[in-house]
Order: sequence, then structure tokens, then C-alpha cells
Amino acid sequence: MYKLISLLILLSMANAFGQNKRLSLNGFVSDANTGEALIGATIFDEHSETGIFTNKYGYFSLSLAPKSVSIKVSFIGYETFSTELILDKDTTLAIELTPVSQVLEEVLVVDTEEQKLQRTPIGVTSIPVSRLKEIPILFGESDVLKALAMTPGVSTGNEGTSGLLVRGGSPDQNLILIDDATVYNASHLFGLVSIFNTDAIKNVSLYKAGFPAQYGGRLSSVLDISMKEGNNQKKNQELTIGLIGSKLLFEGPLPGRHWGKSSYMISARTSTLTPILLPAIIAFKLGKADNSINYWLYDVNAKINYQLNKKTQVFASIYHGNDFLISQDGLVNDRGKVNLNWGNLIGSVRLNYIMHPKLFLKAIASFSDYHYTLGSTSYEKANTQWKEKDYLFNTSSIRDWSGKASFEWFPFSFYQAKFGLEATNHLYTPTSLRTSQPIFNDSLRKITAPLTANEYSLFIENELNFSKWLSTNIGLRRTSYIVRNNTFNRLEPRVSANILLPQHIAIKGGYSEMNQFIHLLNSNGVGFPNDVWVPSTDNISPSNSKMFSVGLSKSFPKQHIELTIEAYKKEFNNLIDYADGKNLFSNFNTSWENLIEKNGIGRVKGLEFFLNKTEGVLNGWIAYTYAKNERKFANINDGNWYAANFDRRHILAVVINYKPENSKSSFNVSWNYQSGQPVTVPIALARYFIERDFTLGGSVIEIYGNRNNYRMSAYHRLDISYSFQWTTRRHRNATLNIGIYNVYNRLNPYYLKTQWQPYPFATSDGNFKGIENKLYQVGIIPLLPFVSYSLKLR
Repeated sequence: MYKLISLLILLSMANAFGQNKRLSLNGFVSDANTGEALIGATIFDEHSETGIFTNKYGYFSLSLAPKSVSIKVSFIGYETFSTELILDKDTTLAIELTPVSQVLEEVLVVDTEEQKLQRTPIGVTSIPVSRLKEIPILFGESDVLKALAMTPGVSTGNEGTSGLLVRGGSPDQNLILIDDATVYNASHLFGLVSIFNTDAIKNVSLYKAGFPAQYGGRLSSVLDISMKEGNNQKKNQELTIGLIGSKLLFEGPLPGRHWGKSSYMISARTSTLTPILLPAIIAFKLGKADNSINYWLYDVNAKINYQLNKKTQVFASIYHGNDFLISQDGLVNDRGKVNLNWGNLIGSVRLNYIMHPKLFLKAIASFSDYHYTLGSTSYEKANTQWKEKDYLFNTSSIRDWSGKASFEWFPFSFYQAKFGLEATNHLYTPTSLRTSQPIFNDSLRKITAPLTANEYSLFIENELNFSKWLSTNIGLRRTSYIVRNNTFNRLEPRVSANILLPQHIAIKGGYSEMNQFIHLLNSNGVGFPNDVWVPSTDNISPSNSKMFSVGLSKSFPKQHIELTIEAYKKEFNNLIDYADGKNLFSNFNTSWENLIEKNGIGRVKGLEFFLNKTEGVLNGWIAYTYAKNERKFANINDGNWYAANFDRRHILAVVINYKPENSKSSFNVSWNYQSGQPVTVPIALARYFIERDFTLGGSVIEIYGNRNNYRMSAYHRLDISYSFQWTTRRHRNATLNIGIYNVYNRLNPYYLKTQWQPYPFATSDGNFKGIENKLYQVGIIPLLPFVSYSLKLR
């Protein structure tokens, strides 16, 4: 496989060099009203019938023979730009498209659809943020992750959680990037809301297969999110008030001579739960209540974009967010407090530089820091003052420093190459315990010592368009991961191909190998999830996946309908999991490397169906997925295959948006169904008695059967929302959004709990007869109405 890919790369490059001299028509495409780069705009020369799409920064380079050209630039929702010119030298254009409401001309839609079918690789989901925001979500807070979970091959875990499960993978197997910086935890409010503020997001692309070689480090998906760059034409301010939080957005050009060449964007969000909880907090402080709870979250996105000259552009972006929970309870003379907080600090600086009309450079420096802290403190009352008695704190964190240089080369119209290198320094602290008991601290430090690792990667992608009907992407990535003086070297071949047939039909296929150097330990039993991130070490090899996928796409341009069917097969190697009866919390005095089973394997097979109507008064989609997801470890489940934690056999999602013509209102409906999640539950109870009476003394041991021996009930939910827009007396645009989450009030399972008790409690002879076991399904989110109000201040 590696030799074949290398040969194809060399042949394609040799073929490219062997062609006659061609000139470059290049430049940027942007929104005329905001200056934001337009990603995926089509540039098409009608004379040579050659076209290309803009990259994620709005840049394009079309290689053409010296002659007269007729260029049309189009993007859905914008007026088409047309120009004719004589191409006698390399030419740079700055193209601004004006937004319009009408549908593009039919012939242009057909051209765009043909190129989209040809150039969109298998397994890629790219839905405009404006459509994702229309989907009704919990509390009325639009959420990118929840919306993507309504597309084929994607789901979430338990009720309300935000981690994505993509094609049989677990939440840790998704590479999530925001402006090219890694996100390790994407959840607020225990997963009920994600950290991504849609007001600050410009573009979202999800790769489920056919992974470009520029991405690595995860097994199942890549979620690439780009933040807005800010409006470089005028200032804009927006305010949104909702049930659980409020948001502010500020954007505009930098003042003075920088106007039109620069922009800034600042978006902030905070929760409004504290005022609701304040009466209970005050009552506890005054000794009139036995407990209280306070919860607060916030996040801030900021970005600056500055164009130094026609060839050079600099971007700097930052994200910072945190969740804080304080729970207190106690009696007259004793009190306890639990502190829980987690958050991310993520930043990146990017340089875009046109080294040559046919060579585009992207250089990035990024930083990512994620921390999770859980603390427990007890107090006792001395006279009239509360005095700290005992405490225990546990912190888990991951910190990355990363640098990347990526080149895009456009030598010919049929050939484009991407190549580059990347280096990352990781600092892992899976667990760091400290306690008020000094005798334990020294031993705990040895068990929880931080671990450093370095990761280096080289990659190359070759995009070849042999003709109008055949295009391929052939790539290779090599990664070296160094930890504890041990080096893991991995090669990752990537191949995808698109064959365009008549009647707007495309056949697509792909093969990918991925490696992952970080693992997530999942809880398997009943109770709340307790997941812990750990790195590969000299004792634990990186995980690996291999995936084959094939698909068929059919476009109906006049009806704005797309139909996609894809099938895939994926294999996992070197997976890890907790050994039976072990977890990091009950075995805190043991190194996590001694609590796990290694060398696990997995297999996933799936079939996906996606019917998507992109425009019209009535639009939306239907997504169905069938998948079988299994795992196998030598010392788990007697070495037999078992259903993986996130196995979902059937997933169905329906999204409908109705917006009458010339109306300022819209009505949205979404319905989601998932098969029940596997979970391990105890099947018996053993107890060692000190007294004959069951209720006295003894030690209890729960006996488990097979791994994941039970399935929770199926998950399904209906959400509706209504949105209305109007202009206020002060000529400001306002939007009111109201809706209902979980319309028919189904208490979907969040976790399971067991209850053991003597049965019967009393008998005529006074002897104990047996034990009664009850399994309870706990749901936390009933029917919830929501409302939010948005106002453009300027």
C-alpha cells in the first residue's frame, strides 16, 4: 500500500512538471458587506471549462493557458461575479460578492453542483452555520455539536451530553480544532451545552472518512471550526438574552488607516443561573437550609485580522472558558463543600503569505490548555467560626504547545498539492491528588507525576483531477511520538477518489489509516460517567484505525436536493479499557497504567443514508444510520466480542425548517431516535457476614456477568421552535425565538442505578430468604420550554 501511494505521488508530480507553461489566475473571494472570506466559493472559466474552490481562507489559484478567459465566481446566496480578461501574465483578483435572497440562475446551479459532486470527498459534512443554528436545541441555545449529531454517522452519548460519537468511535477519537488549535473538552454544564458560541463561528467542516493528510492524531473524525474574522466594513453589536445565558458580540474594523484592511471580533457568553439559585445560597449561609448549590459558566472568543499587504495577512485568536460548581451541605456543627471546575484556554497566531501566485503558505503557532479539578472540603464549627478540617483535591490537565507550517501549491489546473510539517510538545497530568493528610502527599506525587511527550509529523496531499469525471486525493502522513525515551513511528496512507457519472451522480471511495496517542478511560458500569484522559507511554502503544468507505451521491439541482448513501468498515487496534472492577477513583492510590487492559481490538460496520433539501420554503434533511460496533480484550468478557459502550444499531434524525416566502418568521422541527446504549449491570450479590442478621456487618461484593450485558431503553425526542424577526422603533433588527425541548416529555436515560435489599424483610421463622435487586433508569431532562431574544445594537 505504501509503495503504491508513493508511486502514484511521484507519477502525478512528474506529469505535472512535464506540461507546458501555464499562468496563474489567483486571489481572494470575500463578502462585500463584511469582508469575511468565503470558503468553498466556485471560480469557473467557461472557455476551458476549468474550475476550483476557494480554500478555508478564501484563497484560490487557477492554472490556465495564456489566452482569453471568461470567469464566473459563484456562492450560494450571493450574486454571481463575471469578468472577461486576457491572461498574458500571472493575475491577482480581489473579488467581493454581494449577498442576495433570490436563487441563483439554473445553469449556474448545475455547474456548481457538478463541481461539488466531483470535488467533495467521501465522508465530509459541511452544513452552513446558519442552517445549524435553526435546529431547536436545549434551552434555545444553538449548538454546533448537537446539530451535527443530527447528521448521518454521528450521535451523542447519554441524554444531554456533548461528546460526538462518529462511526463507532468514542468522544476522545475526534480531533476538534478551533482556528487550528486543539480542543480537548468541548462541554459546558456537564455536557448539556457545548463551548462553541455559534455567534462567533464562520465555518464548520466534519470529516468522517477520506481524511486529508494534514490532519492526524485521532481515529474517527476531524471537526474543523473557523471563527469569524470580524466585519472590516462597519461596526456591529448584537445582544442575546436566554433562559440559561446571555451573549454579546462586537465586531468591526480597526480605526483610522486600518479601516477595510483589518477587523476584530469579540464574543462573550455567561450563564444566568446564579440569580435563580441565590435564595437557596443565602438561606444556607443563614443556617436556614441544609444545602445549597451554585453554578456559573462563561466563555470568551476574540479574534484580530490584519492585512499587512496584498500578499500577507495575520490572524490572532483566543478562546477562554470555564465552568464552576459549588455544592454545600451540612448540619449545625459540621459542613462540607464540593468544588468542581473545568475549562480551556486556547490560542493561535496564523500567518497567511502568498509566496508565489501558485504557492500559498500558512504558518501557525498555537497553545491549548485544559484542566479539570474536583475538590472536597469539610469544616467544623469552633465557637462561632467555621474552621477547615479536611480536604482532598484532584486535578487532571493537558497542555500543548504546537507549531505548523503548511504549503498549498497550484502548479496546474488538474493538480494541487499540500505539504508541511508539525511539531507539538504535550504535558499530561492524568491525575494530581493533594490532601490535608501530609502522610499521603509524598506517595501520591510519585503516582501522579506529570508526563511529557513530543510529537512530530510530516504530511503531503496530492489532489489530482484527471478529467471532469475523475478526481483523487492521495496523501501520506508520518508521525513520530517520543515519550520516556521511547519513540513510536507511524505511517498513515490516505486515498480517496470521486467518479462523476451522467445525471449528476458520483461514486466515491476512500481508505484511511489513523493513529492516536491519547486515550480516554470510560466508565462502563451504572452511575454517573467518570472519564479520564491518559497518554500513550512506553507501556501503552498508540491506538490505530483502518477504514474503507464507499458511497454514491445524486444531486437534483432544480429541486435543491442531495441524496447520499455511504457504507464503511473500520478496524481498531491497541485499544485500552479499565480492567473489570477497576477505575481511577476507587483505586486512587494505584497508577492508572496498572488499572487497564491493553491491546484491545474493535470492529465497526455501518450504512448511512442522507436526504438533504438545501433551499426552498420547506427545507431540511432525513438522516439514517445502521451500525454495529464491537470490542474485544483478552481479559474482558472471557475474551469474547461484546457491544462497545457507544454501540447504537439504529439512529434516525429528521430536521424540517419551514419559512414562507417574504416572511420574517420560520418554524423548525427536529426528531431524533437512537437505539439503547449498552451498559454493564450486576447480576448477583455476595456478602461476607459477621452477624447472622443481613443488616449487620459484613462486606458486599457485586457480581457482574458479561461486559455491557444490558441495554438502556431507546432514546427519542421531539423539539420544536418558532422564530420571528422585526425592526424596532430605533431601526434595530430583533429576533424572538421560542420553542419546546422534548415535546412529549420523554425521560430519556441519563444513567442507571441499582438497589439491593433483603427479601422478604421478615419471615415467620425469622430467617433471611434472599436479596431483591432493582434497576432504576434515571432521566434528568423533561419537557422544557425555552425563549431567547436577540437584538442588533448597531
